[in-house]
Amino acid sequence: MSAIVSQKPSRGWLCCRESKDRYGFSLVLHSLDLTDVEKEIIQTRYLSMLENFQKRARQYASLFFVGHFIITVGSLFVPALLSIQNSSYATTHSEFGSQVYWLTFALSLLVTMCNGMITLFKVDKKYYFLNTTMERLRSEGWQYVGLTGRYSGHGITPTHQNQFLTFTHHIEKIKMKQVEEEYYKMQEKTETTPPGAPSTAIDLYPLSPDKPLSMMKQTVPGPVQDTVQSLLQAQEVDLRLLRGTTQALLLSDASASSASSASASSASASSASASSASASSASASASSASSASTASTASTSSTPASLPHVSVTFIGDQEIGNDVSNRV
Repeated sequence: MSAIVSQKPSRGWLCCRESKDRYGFSLVLHSLDLTDVEKEIIQTRYLSMLENFQKRARQYASLFFVGHFIITVGSLFVPALLSIQNSSYATTHSEFGSQVYWLTFALSLLVTMCNGMITLFKVDKKYYFLNTTMERLRSEGWQYVGLTGRYSGHGITPTHQNQFLTFTHHIEKIKMKQVEEEYYKMQEKTETTPPGAPSTAIDLYPLSPDKPLSMMKQTVPGPVQDTVQSLLQAQEVDLRLLRGTTQALLLSDASASSASSASASSASASSASASSASASSASASASSASSASTASTASTSSTPASLPHVSVTFIGDQEIGNDVSNRV
């Protein structure tokens, strides 16, 4: 342990201290009331994890700042170079115009490539996430060393010995959160679920029952079974009432349709009888009219057609007759 404490943080790339977290925690770790195994666990797991996050955060910080610098400055230079390229000086000096043209092309291509690489590899998201996770790990370590926050005991006297398991548990939770965010999103089932309560987490492949359903039914408490049975009976009663109501509605619809068909048939029969009566009266009037015309024709034909017209004139007691010629 003394070798670790005496090791000074070395200078790394861009003048960054590569092992400052290990050096700082090692200075106080040897004075904590922990066993050698627990101290070795903190050295091997926690400090190695913290160094890994620090290294990755530094790499993504370099990509983040360099890429955004190129995108911002290149986006300003490209329109400026385009305006120079279209100037009269560039048109008169072909060599200068050619150089400006290729410089504009290379700069616009570099800006587009940087933007595409940052978007493809999600440099922005990983930069923010890794720095946030690294600071959470640092905060957890110093809270454990100082026995503050969640390591303050909450009613009991806190020591580094009785808070060691809580510390390692939260460190692993932070690590699994990082794995889930970067690789696969999965919920933790044992976080706040009390023993015996159903889990709210969703598995990728849900587990099958470990017992037959008949045996699982026997483990259900009696009040729960009674409640479920009463609910099922109430649903059956509701279904029966619904079926009776449906049948009554169907019967009423059938009777209404039969009554409407009967009224329609009686109306058609009355209309048919009225039409037959009108037809018989019309035929009777037609027959009487024909007989009358026949009688008048017969009386006309029985009268002689060649009777002479005689006009008689009485004068006193004498009768004078004028024979009038026949008129046909």
